[in-house]
Amino acid sequence: ANSHAARRELRRIAVRKEAGELCGGDDGAGEAVGGGGRPYVSGIFIHPVKSLRPVSLSETAFDEHGLVGDRRLMVVRPNPTPLHGGGFGEGEATHRFLTQRQAPGLATIEAAVPVEVAGGSSTAGGPSKETKRLIKLSSSSIPNDGGVFVDVHPSSVEALPVRYLAGLWGDVVEVADCGDEAAEFVAKIVGRDDSRFEDARLVSIVNSSVRKVNELYCPDAARVGPWATAPQGGLTDGFPILVATQASLNELNTRLEKKAKERLPMSRFRPNIVIDETSQPFDEDEWKAIQIGKGPDSVILHVVKGCPRCKQSCTDQLTGERGEEPLETLSEFRALGADGTDVYFAQNAVLDGDATSYGGRIRVGDPVTVLTRGGPVWDSETVQQNDAQLWENDE
Repeated sequence: ANSHAARRELRRIAVRKEAGELCGGDDGAGEAVGGGGRPYVSGIFIHPVKSLRPVSLSETAFDEHGLVGDRRLMVVRPNPTPLHGGGFGEGEATHRFLTQRQAPGLATIEAAVPVEVAGGSSTAGGPSKETKRLIKLSSSSIPNDGGVFVDVHPSSVEALPVRYLAGLWGDVVEVADCGDEAAEFVAKIVGRDDSRFEDARLVSIVNSSVRKVNELYCPDAARVGPWATAPQGGLTDGFPILVATQASLNELNTRLEKKAKERLPMSRFRPNIVIDETSQPFDEDEWKAIQIGKGPDSVILHVVKGCPRCKQSCTDQLTGERGEEPLETLSEFRALGADGTDVYFAQNAVLDGDATSYGGRIRVGDPVTVLTRGGPVWDSETVQQNDAQLWENDE
């Protein structure tokens, strides 16, 4: 009941804003307007494989895991065999995720947008057994290499015989191994970062996998279904959608230039949605709910908490080379965590629990309306872990 009422109130606010009844004002719900324009979507990105290069889109849809096709695959390594003997216990992770934090070479791998390859006719009228949905993996670090193709069609993934339980931060999620060819391709690249990584495998989330976002940060209006459960997060670090603004990046780059350092591209922060023409840098810190688009086809997102940044943001997303920025400069004015350790850039978000949002589409150029505002939310404890903590038993 609380979820339904909260969603209804947001839609009511959205309708009034579209009618011009709540433009600005002191009620904390005014939309941000800057530069003579209105906030709009200036970029949409997905990452078909977690921690690989982003793919720019002109439009996208949503499903129960977030943006369609975003981070449905990831790279994992086997966990060390338990010291107590007898193998892994029930529900215990047999593998653990591997990202640019440990293997910056992943930034050199491009995972293309899936391409549907039709097979023969189907007597049932649906997709044939031969239908494939192929993602091509290629890398600029391997000259004259044709790359590999991975079939991510749901029926193909479900048919993969090898399954693991993979640790992803504090969660365990069921995944399917995508085969030796894909594993060999990835391992050849990450093995250059550390020879121990030559045992890496490429895996896909399976349809039955359920990984909920942290209940602590989930507003009532974002909860789904008759039992008002928290939405899913897929294979993202914690939340299915990351929102960034161009004004915030511009502020960071201005500070970098004053220190005679190079400007950085938005790709360093790996957002899903970039919004331009906001009123000021980091205005998004105080957003609580935003609407993208207009009318019944619009999508409402709930901004739940800031995103703490790690050394992955210091990795060049083309070459894999790692430096000190932007963490060094962000630490001067964005160290907002519990003990000043974590620095923040961009905001995590979840879809509104209304079925309309899950079936909606967003496009570059869509207007963005700030529906509600509130105090910024940061993590209550230090979040980022170093490599030694991530692999503390892998020696």
